Amino acid sequence: MLLFSCTLPIPPSVNSLFGGGSNQKRFPSKKYKEWLLLCENVKTYQLHADCISVRYTFYWPDNRARDLTNHVKAAEDFLVKRGVIKDDCWQIVKRVELISGGIDKQRPRVEIDIFKV
Repeated sequence: MLLFSCTLPIPPSVNSLFGGGSNQKRFPSKKYKEWLLLCENVKTYQLHADCISVRYTFYWPDNRARDLTNHVKAAEDFLVKRGVIKDDCWQIVKRVELISGGIDKQRPRVEIDIFKV
């Protein structure tokens, strides 16, 4: 059963989410902050489900090679920060499905669907 669905701009790679080195305090990068601003108007609501499955379908701006899993972290953190899901731990998120939907130069995005397990 589908519980929640939303569309976000393509998240930055986990490699570019934070600045700061091993001996420095980590801080959100400029790229990450800009992406969060693009997500501000996305309508969300809180789910009260403890057992969910999340499907991410990515539509890329071009044919460049990318590590699909590196783009999930920011989207997961968005869902937690907005209260859509309580946490992204394995006790709540029982299954994660990553799909590359191909290229959409006009509207690159990630479509997120959350299901009750």
